[in-house]
Amino acid sequence: MRMISIKNNSISLNFLLLSSFVFYPSYLLKAKQLPEPLAFMREQENIPPETLSIIIQKVDSSAPLIDFNSKKYRSPGSLTKLFTSFVALDYLGPETQWHTKIFASDSIDDGTVDQLLIVGGGDPFLTTDKLLELIHKLRKMGIHTIENGLLIDQRVFPKGNIKSGDFDNDPLRPYNVMHASLMANFNTIDFVVKKNAKKNKIDIEYDFLPDGIYFDNKLKIGNGSCADFREQVNFNQLIQESYPPRVIIELSGEYPQQCNQYTHDIAVTETNHFFFGLFSYLWKKSGGSISGYISEANIDKSDDLLLNFKSIKLLDLLPHLLKDSNNFIARQLFFSIGQSKSNYNLKQSRKVIKKTLKKNKINSRRNFYDNGSGLSRSTKIRPDTLSSLLQVIYQHSMSDLIISSLPISGVDGTLSNRFNSTQLKGRMRLKTGTLDGVRSLAGFVQGMSGQEYIVVLIHNDLSEHSYKTKGFENALFEWLIDDLERVL
Repeated sequence: MRMISIKNNSISLNFLLLSSFVFYPSYLLKAKQLPEPLAFMREQENIPPETLSIIIQKVDSSAPLIDFNSKKYRSPGSLTKLFTSFVALDYLGPETQWHTKIFASDSIDDGTVDQLLIVGGGDPFLTTDKLLELIHKLRKMGIHTIENGLLIDQRVFPKGNIKSGDFDNDPLRPYNVMHASLMANFNTIDFVVKKNAKKNKIDIEYDFLPDGIYFDNKLKIGNGSCADFREQVNFNQLIQESYPPRVIIELSGEYPQQCNQYTHDIAVTETNHFFFGLFSYLWKKSGGSISGYISEANIDKSDDLLLNFKSIKLLDLLPHLLKDSNNFIARQLFFSIGQSKSNYNLKQSRKVIKKTLKKNKINSRRNFYDNGSGLSRSTKIRPDTLSSLLQVIYQHSMSDLIISSLPISGVDGTLSNRFNSTQLKGRMRLKTGTLDGVRSLAGFVQGMSGQEYIVVLIHNDLSEHSYKTKGFENALFEWLIDDLERVL
């Protein structure tokens, strides 16, 4: 049996486990209580019991082995994406694709068109590579020159009153990018901050920038920890009024001198500007010419369709959503399931979720799903609803599509650097959820015996208490996986 040391305490968890075996030969658990070693670890980590919910049960059983505060409404964070994924698969179907339609404003004259008209269809995954693929298709049609830019239609998904950054006043964070009918590469730029020791300055490096977007590097070399990079650097977005406008990403503050380089990403809040800039850059890279800028209008056109560009299928989208916990994709899916009379809205999406869960005999009464991503303080879900969902997912005809898309402990996604011990690595497929004050995990775990378990673990109100969750989480999963000597 693996020895698990407890910091600042001479008693080992191994000893406690053995004690449990002595007093409970078959390890009969009282579901409403934590097993002794886990109760001990909870106390060691100063975790208030009222902040913690846990459900553990075999995948083939409805009776939980542990049922601790499972009926308390909790903030789940990104565990919400499990509901979004399941409902999208069940309601829309795994083969679902999104369509971006492109028209010409007039006839193509010797490779020249006045304007391209683009109707967004809510594509959740129009990455740089996919946009380049779209452009290559247009270029093969013989189009070389666009004289007056782009006219786009953003009607499919309503913009609403919620703006990027409303959640935490940090609009340049990629996780805050809001939904859109037409968006390229999640409005996100990847770059590297790098210390130039030779010139005693800080460099910013990137593969390319969309047209009309620039960096203003005001960073200086300073002290501090590499882990505190984000706390010591200021990110600001400036819009210069010109035609076309210029978006300036300003970086100021101090970069720790002991750090060699730091890979980062940043979001541009001006969706249409970013789309045009990326389109323009890629169009010129393909050998074409483009003038003018971008404007937005309702496009009611059925003729002169140049291209109906299809997204990747929903089944291929799920790994990007779940492993990377992509909030933008989740938001796009949430709106996609809320179609009503060709309109999309959050209220209708919530109705579809409730209806789909009810159809699958999952009790979701009084749970509230604010949006599809979980980036919300309003979303409240009971842990036993999550465990019911996981049971249905496990038994569903499309279960493999979701389960295979979950992060694997110590291997990939949001778990690539977590639970990477020999005992835990590769044995767990878990969705993570993280907000200020929230840490959550839910998914599937395989014990050493081969038995598979459903696990839901939610911590809330961390910000109101001085405790950490890592030690308890590791102890729980090590206890569960080491099931060869117990009858569970």
